Amino acid sequence: MKFWTILAAVLVAFSAGAVLLNEGASGSDAAEEQTANHSLTGDVTSVKTEGQLTFEISFTETVSGKMESVNYTVKLVNSSGATQANAVDPSSGSMDSGDKVTITVTAPKTAGTYTLTVTWTEDLSAGGIMTYTDSLSIRVATPITLSATVSNSGEADIDTTVYFFVDGNKVEDSATALKVASGSSGTVSYDYYEPGLSSGQHSFYVATSDGSIVLDGSTFYYEDGNYDWLNYIMAIIFIVAIIVFVYVYRKPVKNYGKPKARR
Repeated sequence: MKFWTILAAVLVAFSAGAVLLNEGASGSDAAEEQTANHSLTGDVTSVKTEGQLTFEISFTETVSGKMESVNYTVKLVNSSGATQANAVDPSSGSMDSGDKVTITVTAPKTAGTYTLTVTWTEDLSAGGIMTYTDSLSIRVATPITLSATVSNSGEADIDTTVYFFVDGNKVEDSATALKVASGSSGTVSYDYYEPGLSSGQHSFYVATSDGSIVLDGSTFYYEDGNYDWLNYIMAIIFIVAIIVFVYVYRKPVKNYGKPKARR
């Protein structure tokens, strides 16, 4: 009976020792756990070729005093894994815990699906390095080129800024300089891209910034989510008389419209 009592005591002690050993291993693993919050965010992940998008990266170490420093590198790669040169600004740098950095991405000339990746390298105060990554998929599409040829049949030269309106809505970044000498014609073009554009026929026109002077309009077709269909460069040309510009942008002649003998 005494033998079994001693054996039971040994087993209990061994079990307790095993628990202590396991707890020690768990604590060691915890020291190596990733304790940082990091993110790569952006409102839009679809853009036309050579267009620009902005993203925000952030990094916060949740354990006080654990981090010495953190560096980041950002790159844009194509579907083959090739890094696109000069596509990200800034492409690298250092941060303090809690910092946020704005990243500008310039889309390549070639349409396709790309991946934006940020890699964090954290230098720990206790020694050692931790790495983290965040990625986003970016769709780059060939835009639709909308064009308008304006004929100036007035007596004054035209020098103004016009905008493109698609389906009645002003495209804010489409401001285009229009300069047409009297008696000649000029063409304005804009590379249009809208991620949420529905398939089918759409209308567009060129007008002054407030839309008060409209240079007529035309239509274009878009095929179900594919800006790259047949390279989808649509040059839609229309000719419009511009006499109204002469009246608005030139100071009206006094007694306009009266016969010369009565002026």
